[in-house]
Amino acid sequence: MYFEFANVLVFTVFAALFVVGNLVIARLLRPKSTHEPGKVAIYECGEPTIGPAWIRFDIRFYTVALMFVIFDVEIALLFPWGAVFRELTEEGLGVIALVEAGTFIAILMVGLAYVWARGDIEWTSSGTATPSREPDERTEVTLDAPAVRQKAETAVSGGDDA
Repeated sequence: MYFEFANVLVFTVFAALFVVGNLVIARLLRPKSTHEPGKVAIYECGEPTIGPAWIRFDIRFYTVALMFVIFDVEIALLFPWGAVFRELTEEGLGVIALVEAGTFIAILMVGLAYVWARGDIEWTSSGTATPSREPDERTEVTLDAPAVRQKAETAVSGGDDA
């Protein structure tokens, strides 16, 4: 009576063994972590996560995100067009469909050329100044610490007094 569920039981056992086996193999093969502070630090959008919430964000993040959305929608709109292009060609509308898709892509390429010419997709700015931010409390405390100041003075003088 319960024999009908044997397929489900066997499938579940193999699925569990597959997952556990992959986790064990990955644990054995992956490089060992050294837990460096830079590797375990929180990173979100290239901005430090410590400090006040009301800071200026670099506009480049939003420009890249907006360009991603635009070209992602372009691909989403071109897939259905590509799926029916053969049918449109058989009906004698292939040239019109090709011109419409070409116009659509050309408009987006003009936008890309404009953004590229303005330098908005250059990650490192060549001549424009980046907006300044107020340093957070941790940075100020670290830079004003007497030990850091003494190290800096020692390095400038070129000798070690100890």
